[in-house]
Amino acid sequence: MASVKGKLLLDNQPVVNGMLHITNSSNQVVTGRDGSFRFNVDQSLLSDIKVKVSSLDQATVSGKNLTEVMSKEIQAASAAVSVYYPIRVTRVEDFPADASKVQVHGQIIPAKGDVVSYFQVDKYRIGGVIKDADGKPVERAVVWFDRDLGEGFGKSTPTDREGRYSIYYWPEDEETNLSVTLGTKRYTLPKGKVFKMPENTSVEIDITLPRTGTVLVDAPPALVSITSAGAIYTGVLVGLNVPKDVPYSVSIPDKHGSFILTVSKKVWEQKPAFFETTASKFVEGRLFGGDTLPPNYIEAVEEDPKNITPLM
Repeated sequence: MASVKGKLLLDNQPVVNGMLHITNSSNQVVTGRDGSFRFNVDQSLLSDIKVKVSSLDQATVSGKNLTEVMSKEIQAASAAVSVYYPIRVTRVEDFPADASKVQVHGQIIPAKGDVVSYFQVDKYRIGGVIKDADGKPVERAVVWFDRDLGEGFGKSTPTDREGRYSIYYWPEDEETNLSVTLGTKRYTLPKGKVFKMPENTSVEIDITLPRTGTVLVDAPPALVSITSAGAIYTGVLVGLNVPKDVPYSVSIPDKHGSFILTVSKKVWEQKPAFFETTASKFVEGRLFGGDTLPPNYIEAVEEDPKNITPLM
């Protein structure tokens, strides 16, 4: 956490008891006798934080209530605080495959002691199809996974019209109970049987419900499990704050925060700002630090810091 301080002034006179709204926070901040205010920010949460005047009902300047003109002038004021990791450009060189482009070598610089989670595997996916004994998709069924006599990692989305479900998880080398609920019925594996999740991969588990009873048949074709590609990747990425129709590509920061951005020379000569975002995406293949992402793969969202001037 870091403390942010400021003052609310009108013609260099403190505004006392003004109420401020800090975006990304439900708390209101009240200005002191000298117009000062203070709030805390989480330095690990990348964001552009806006400070706006939310109320002047109890506010005074020089011990006097505010006139309508004074209130309008103060309420028009705002400020912003950007929370981001500084970016250093270490070198810029011609792109070997295209003389009209440059490769910008940069590095994210965290504060001492910071541990930055760059874009990497966060969760794997379990998905599949639930069918009835006649092979028809079952809608609104929920697949449950739990370990250790009920202590576990959760339930899937309800199946859609095609019988499909999904859940995202981090696999552990443990035996897992698998069950399916449909309305008031709960289907379980045979007594004493468990499902062992494969490590470091997503998995497709297709289940056919029994015609009678509530015990699942734990063998194909009633229960079919295969590994599948893809995972949820989450973490910090860097982008260039340019219009959407301006193409560029950027690599995933490696463990040292180093990345390479490829963009046209004309765009780079205009000294565009960088942005940082914490992205979360399902990726079909495997990605590693240093891999180049497709052009315009990431976009900044409203609260992301978008005007980062690099250190040269």
